[in-house]
Amino acid sequence: MSVMPPPPYREDLVKAEILAMLGPRPLNRSQIAARLGLGAATVSEHTRRLIELGFLRELPPEVSGRGRPKVPLQVVPDAAYTLGLRVHPDHVLGVLARLDGGEVSRFTRPFSPGRDPVGQLAAACEDVLRDPATGSRVLGIGLAVPGVIDPGTGTVRLSPRMGWTGLPLQPPLAERLPVPVLIDNDTRASTTGELLYGTGRDHDDFLVLAIGDGVGMGIVLGRRVHRGPDGVAGEFGHVPTGPDGPPCVCGRRGCVDAYVADYGLAGQAVARGLVPAPPPLEELRRLAAADAPGVRDLLAEAGEVLGRAVAGVVNVLAVRALTVIGESHVLWPYLAPGFHRSVEAGVIAALPELEITLRPWDDSGHARGAASLVLAASLAS
Repeated sequence: MSVMPPPPYREDLVKAEILAMLGPRPLNRSQIAARLGLGAATVSEHTRRLIELGFLRELPPEVSGRGRPKVPLQVVPDAAYTLGLRVHPDHVLGVLARLDGGEVSRFTRPFSPGRDPVGQLAAACEDVLRDPATGSRVLGIGLAVPGVIDPGTGTVRLSPRMGWTGLPLQPPLAERLPVPVLIDNDTRASTTGELLYGTGRDHDDFLVLAIGDGVGMGIVLGRRVHRGPDGVAGEFGHVPTGPDGPPCVCGRRGCVDAYVADYGLAGQAVARGLVPAPPPLEELRRLAAADAPGVRDLLAEAGEVLGRAVAGVVNVLAVRALTVIGESHVLWPYLAPGFHRSVEAGVIAALPELEITLRPWDDSGHARGAASLVLAASLAS
C-alpha cells in the first residue's frame, strides 16, 4: 500500500512551488530565489533534482551586461501528470493535470456514496491509468472530499453530505491502485491550489473561504496549509453565531452553515415565506437578480453573519488576504454588501485593509485542488 500524506512544511513544498512559478514563463535561479524568498543554495539543490527527474530543462544562457550568463529554467509540462478527483454526493469529477497546472482532460461519472464507494472511485481512476498516452506518467491520485478528513490515516471522520462516519477511504484505494493515493478535505485541497497557483503567489499568509453546500475555510500561515490535529481544522461553517439560530446539519443551532450554506439559505427563504419550497442555488440567484421581495435582504443578512465570523478569524491570525471560492460565488453580488460592512466594522483598526478576491468557479475547482495536493506531496522529498 502506498501512503502519501500531505507535506506539512514549507521546505517540502519548494519543488512544487518552483514548478508552479515556472508554469507561465521561464525564470533563472536568481529570479526564483528572489520570488520565493529562498537562498541560492536551496534553489539550486531543488532545481537540480527537478532537472534530474526530467521535470525541468535548461534553456540557452542569457547574456546581459557583465557577470556570468543566467540560465533560464522551463517546466516540461507533460513529463508527468497528477490526477485529482472531487467527490460529490451524486457524482465524481476528475481532472488530469500537467506539471504546470494545466488541464489535460476531465471526466464526470455518477457516484453513489452508499454503494461500494471504494469500488466506484477505483474504477474511475483505473480508466485514467489505463490510457496508453498518459497513464504511465501519473504521479499519484488525490481525493477532495467534503467533511472532516484525517489525511494522515486516510479516514473520513465525518461527512454528513456523503453519509459517511469513520470511513477508511484511502487505505483500500491505495491497496487497489498502482500509484500513491491521498485524501483531504475539499476546501483544503483547493487551498493548496491557491497556495501554488493563486493567492500564494503574492501572500505567505491568507484565508480561502469556500461557500456552497457547506462553508469551509482554508488557512495558510507561513506558506503552510494548516490542518490541525487529525485534520479537523477549517470547519468554519460550524463556528457558532448564537444558540437561537436556525438548525445546522451538525445537530446544533446558529452555525455559520445554517445561515450561509445552500441548504441554510433555502431553509431561511421558506421560513420567511419568500418561497413555498426550498429553492436550488440557481433559482435563489434568479430571484435575487429579479429583486423578488425579501430575497436580497435575506442574502445581505447572511453576508453580515459571514463577515462577522470572518472578521474574528482575521483579528486572530492577522492575515491580509481572503479568497472566496465555491459554487455559491454566483450569490456573491448579494452577499457582498453585508459581508463587507461586517468585515470593515469587525476587523480591528491596527490591521491593514483585507484584500478580498472572488475566484471564478466551476465544478472542477476542488478536483484541480486535489491534483495540486498530489504535486506537492509527491515532490516533498
